[in-house]
Amino acid sequence: MLVIVNPTAAAGRAKERWTSIRPEVEQRIGPFDECVAPDVFAVRACVLRALERGERRFVAAGGDGTVNLVVALLMELAAPDARPELIVGAIGLGSSNDFHKPIRPAAVIGRFPCRLDFERPVQHDVGCTQYVDEHEVAHLKRWVINASVGTTARGNWLYNEAHGLVGMAKRCSETLGMIAAAIGALLRPARDVMTVTTEDGSVQLIRVCNLGVVKNPHFTGCLYYDSPYDPDSGDFFVHLLVHSSPWRTLVTLARLARGKFVGRPGTRSWRSRWLALEAPHPFPVEGDGEIVWARRVVFLLEPRALQVCLP
Repeated sequence: MLVIVNPTAAAGRAKERWTSIRPEVEQRIGPFDECVAPDVFAVRACVLRALERGERRFVAAGGDGTVNLVVALLMELAAPDARPELIVGAIGLGSSNDFHKPIRPAAVIGRFPCRLDFERPVQHDVGCTQYVDEHEVAHLKRWVINASVGTTARGNWLYNEAHGLVGMAKRCSETLGMIAAAIGALLRPARDVMTVTTEDGSVQLIRVCNLGVVKNPHFTGCLYYDSPYDPDSGDFFVHLLVHSSPWRTLVTLARLARGKFVGRPGTRSWRSRWLALEAPHPFPVEGDGEIVWARRVVFLLEPRALQVCLP
């Protein structure tokens, strides 16, 4: 088993968090190899070496971005016939830790959520974001929790960039930083009408306030959609909020804190295996908390791509 520790998660607090719980983690899962990897290149080297020696169990110790990176590298570096044998666990040392939700008290070590039951893993779909950037260059990103466009993506971008008031709030606490980023996103509404193409081929022009592409319904801390967590269903949920006033958007966010979305004014929700969006100007696209900027984007899935430990 390889535990990959991202010491830079949670604005650099992850290293101390990991040190505080490492002995208890070892008691729970037994001996493991450890790789402290502060950047993408170090993580890539660790994963590649582990795969070459036949390792099949990996633990991402960090935030949701660390989980995202480990899954993406496993999908890239492992042979296709080996991927279904890979099992991904995680230790939530980050700010939001949406991958771990809903959190069970028995799955917490110290005060940090964990997914470490390697004896009963489940097959898990992996999401793909195929996008074209402002220079018409094509890219591929993977995600395992959820993806989004609109207010959530812009809020994540503001939180990650951490400039100005958001940066000051984030240095005080992760929660204040997320609140400041959410307020900043509300004050920067979508300016473009997007072309939205659905799986059945229908094309609509929509001013998107927020659009979630969801496997795990939890996102951005305390918010969650009222759709189930179906790790191996072969499809995702789409939750669309059309452009509305900042007040209505704020009310929707307040309802999402109680898991209320489907059927509310200005919302649409449906299951899908494919969705495409296009806009005249670059827009932020989020996947597991990581942001890219795109002109065109397609969301799809690789069904039952690997295994994960349950929350």
